Amino acid sequence: MARAHVACCVVLCTALLWPGGGIAGDVFTGYQIDNQGEYYTYLGVRTPLTSGESNLQPFIQVMGAGLGYTFKDNGANRKAEVQFTSPSLGIKVIQGPWNFIGFAGPQFRWKQQDRPTGGRTNESDVGVYVQGEAFRWHEQGTFHAIVSYTDLDNFVWSRLRATRLVHKSEQGCCSTYLGWDLAGMGNKDFYAVQTGPLVQVPVDRFYLTLKGGYQYTQTFQSGAYGGVELYFPF
Repeated sequence: MARAHVACCVVLCTALLWPGGGIAGDVFTGYQIDNQGEYYTYLGVRTPLTSGESNLQPFIQVMGAGLGYTFKDNGANRKAEVQFTSPSLGIKVIQGPWNFIGFAGPQFRWKQQDRPTGGRTNESDVGVYVQGEAFRWHEQGTFHAIVSYTDLDNFVWSRLRATRLVHKSEQGCCSTYLGWDLAGMGNKDFYAVQTGPLVQVPVDRFYLTLKGGYQYTQTFQSGAYGGVELYFPF
């Protein structure tokens, strides 16, 4: 995980100093874990390549992440840990309250997993990563849809999220949004589905999200998960 986050922090500093990127950029990070110890954590930055008010905005994004999960192999449970860094180029299209986003780039991955005969494998790979998003913002609530794909293990991840304002504060803190998540992910070796409520609280420029709920995985079937996310524009 250190390799992914070190690389992402370097790019974060570069993005914040980018000549055209002093506005409309985003930083996002989060951590999620389930009752079986499977986890996912990430740190990312997205910054525009040009300034201005155009409805067509090119940008760069870099995300570093790590995950640990358990999958079945010939009836036996095997653990895997993956760290990756994904630098990408993308386009954001603004249509009224809607943002449509697409980006692609290489994915640099480091993977360890249990061997059937004991010990662990160590792999370093480079693949292709693509992601699409649709986001609608309104003071009364939001809608966000994401789907991503990497050809490394043919892994797909997707999520639908909606929130609704339930308490409005005129101060810097703390309006409250309640919402719901529905996410699915997997490949031929592993899949999981998650759904549950979330609470989002804007604090000045920061958006703090707490989430949790029910999870079903191919390996452990029913379970629970929880997590925290932090987002801020710059």
